[in-house]
Amino acid sequence: MTLTAQAPKIPQLWVPLPSGIHPGWREIDERSALWLDRFGLYSDRAQRERLTRISVGGLTSRGAPSGRLAALQWTSDFLMWLFAFDDEFCDEGLVAASPDATLLVITKLQRVVEVPWAAPVEDHYGAALRELRLRLDDLTTPVQIARWAFSFRAYLQGQIWMAANNAQGRIPSLCDHLSVRLDSSGVKIFSTLSEIIHGYDLPAADYERYDVWGFVEVFASIIGWSNDLVSYHKEHQRSQDGYGHIVDLIAYERNCSLDEAVNETAVMHTRAMALYLRLREQILRDADHELRRWITDCDSWIRADYGWSLTTHRYVNPDNPADLPVGSAASPFQEREAHQPLPIPSITWWWTLLKD
Repeated sequence: MTLTAQAPKIPQLWVPLPSGIHPGWREIDERSALWLDRFGLYSDRAQRERLTRISVGGLTSRGAPSGRLAALQWTSDFLMWLFAFDDEFCDEGLVAASPDATLLVITKLQRVVEVPWAAPVEDHYGAALRELRLRLDDLTTPVQIARWAFSFRAYLQGQIWMAANNAQGRIPSLCDHLSVRLDSSGVKIFSTLSEIIHGYDLPAADYERYDVWGFVEVFASIIGWSNDLVSYHKEHQRSQDGYGHIVDLIAYERNCSLDEAVNETAVMHTRAMALYLRLREQILRDADHELRRWITDCDSWIRADYGWSLTTHRYVNPDNPADLPVGSAASPFQEREAHQPLPIPSITWWWTLLKD
């Protein structure tokens, strides 16, 4: 596969959700940089510089503008761990092309999440993850820890699938990719963070509803697909060769140009956002206080990730800039198609959740 080095022009995406930011975001970001140094989660000083300039405190504080400070700090530190791990083990390092090596890494990390007080740690990432997991005991409930741990383990396990594709030069179908990337992208984890940050429990009867489960998948896809667009140039400059981005898979399956694949991804994002808004209103009709609050928190994370992505050094990269838009579009991209279901078998079921 030959990957293009050009930076495609990314269109404005439609994200009609409110934005905000916690006033202490700079201090949160600074403390996360100190936490990164404490565990040395970088291969060299250049990588440290890259990680400390991406503003994990800004992303966290946009996602929960009124969150509890200690929980916001934990979340910022956890996101710093994710970005560092993603760079070293999932995208840019040699492990990313070895499913065997990936399996060995994630099996040990899963044990740290399950029994942090007993699991052996052999590297900086295991030690940092253990510290994060132990801090959770003082911040939230066992129910919230279990939900976070479930989504985090799914993220880790998804890396095996990605590594196996890379190792074998296998090009997955877009259908398969979209279902696996719901977990392997790590975005589903965001849906578990608000309860930790704000200190409330979403009842299991609400959390396990089919419409809520589908809502989470739509939520994760909106963030994941916009991230695939915004991060496209960065990933093609630094990551292992492969079809890990929706844009590349669309270009391959449709046999179309990069610009056409970018526009098709934007169309998919618009349809997912239109569905999200309809499902949102449908669920809110009979939602209790906790579910209503959780839905609103999901809104914040979608807007937070998009706003942060357009300004963070992780993707903007002044030394080799991406061609990114400014802000959110005032109307849907290709509006006439906004409410049409996407004809992709692994995700078409989302639209069946609509009652009208």
